[in-house]
Amino acid sequence: MDRSADNMADIEITNQKEHPDLYKRSIKGGYWVFAIRFFTQLLGFVKSIIIFNFLFKENLELIIIAGLLMRVLTTFSESGFRAALVQKKEHIADYLDTAWVIGILRGVLLFVAIYFAAPLFASTKMVDPDKIPLAISVIRAMGICFLIGAFQNIGIVHFQKELQFHKTFWLRMAGTLTDIVLSITLVLIYQSVWAYVIARLVAAVVNLTMSYLLCSYRPKFHFVPEKACELWKFGKWLFGANIIGYLLNEGDDWFVGFYLGGGPLKLYRYAYNFSNMPATHITNTISQVSFPAYSKIQDNLPRLREAYLKVLQTTALISVPTAFLIFTLGPDFVRLFLVEESHAMIPVVQILAFKGLLKSLGSTALPLFRSVGKPQIGLYINIAQLIILAATIYPFVKLWGIAGAAFSTVFIGVFLNPVVLVQVCRILKCKFWDVLKYSLLPFVSSCIMGGIILVIIKYLITESTIVSFLGLAVLSIFLYLVILWVFDRFSNYGIRQIFNEQTHLVLQSIKKNRMKQ
Repeated sequence: MDRSADNMADIEITNQKEHPDLYKRSIKGGYWVFAIRFFTQLLGFVKSIIIFNFLFKENLELIIIAGLLMRVLTTFSESGFRAALVQKKEHIADYLDTAWVIGILRGVLLFVAIYFAAPLFASTKMVDPDKIPLAISVIRAMGICFLIGAFQNIGIVHFQKELQFHKTFWLRMAGTLTDIVLSITLVLIYQSVWAYVIARLVAAVVNLTMSYLLCSYRPKFHFVPEKACELWKFGKWLFGANIIGYLLNEGDDWFVGFYLGGGPLKLYRYAYNFSNMPATHITNTISQVSFPAYSKIQDNLPRLREAYLKVLQTTALISVPTAFLIFTLGPDFVRLFLVEESHAMIPVVQILAFKGLLKSLGSTALPLFRSVGKPQIGLYINIAQLIILAATIYPFVKLWGIAGAAFSTVFIGVFLNPVVLVQVCRILKCKFWDVLKYSLLPFVSSCIMGGIILVIIKYLITESTIVSFLGLAVLSIFLYLVILWVFDRFSNYGIRQIFNEQTHLVLQSIKKNRMKQ
């Protein structure tokens, strides 16, 4: 990046005055969050493959429907209180018990709602008539997770607020590993949908227990209406944005299920899971780290601008080549690792790879909007996205089936990501090109890398094997890095600077840990 020595000195002086270790803490927090996401997504990926292959012909759609219903109820009851606690600059001790009581009430209401909603959703086109009783039982059993999760220690919000992501790592890993190990083991042994349900319930208990073991705070049944109203002033915008965001993220799933049925829904949902898992990983990692970091410097525009541009650059460096990698190697992955009946999802996987790319780049702005106290911007943008989805999904699905649903979601990002970019420029008071340029070099490098790999697949690979698949994956990464490095020498994009900064921070952290020992 082309930054003068004077600017760097000014930033360094500012850093000394307020939150002097914020950048280092954010980076270290980023590594912890990345570790959480990497291991959980990697193990979750293996879990998804096993569940997909073993339950594809037997009740896989019941898991999907239960998950859809749980997520819609969760979203439509989200208060946004936790995000409000993170965003607050002052101490939050007086607000914790109130937020905890609200969470318990919410969990009980969610369980009651899913219990009575189960027969209604089990009777839709998504479930075969002979599986309705089983579907009702599965949905209701999954709803017990709401009751267990409602009592989680509210004090863990400090982990995110104070960038203590190493504690979040152990909290998430305990529950996730329990879920994954139990799911894989029980599904392999019993090949039953109940194996998945039991694993989820046990994991919820583990998460609840770990929240009290890792955090010394002990919540009490103490509710203060004034505190709840104050948190709601911020949370209400997130409540609205979350509802619209849910309809955007999973409205296509509901439409496919109701319009085309449970069979196409299985293919579409897992095509999304396999193609967007890396993008979701990147987006959630960035949001979890950048939101509390931005909130601490929300009043310092130069530092906020600097921080956002670094986040965007890092996101583009990872998410752009990931999308191209999924597009080029996705067909071989489906043919090699999934059952033959799933091969119809290949074009959907390729299309949705670019939905993941647009989503990961656009989502870098949401923590920025929230941190400066303008969550309504995210809400308005999500409303516009929902309007486009509603207008396009029916004709697209009617023409091209589940591929049409995928096209509809990509269409949204193509039209509205530039709008997001304009809003970012207004908040940070910078030019459009100053933000856009951070995605250009990764895009060009990824195009070249993808073109080379496609040529190799067409003219040099005679038969797809696991060895050739892994070899192409390694070659793709190597080509991207080489191309990027070459361009960086001429464009001064800042790749070497980023690499040197990260290496220095990692070595410094290792040295510090050794000194403690």
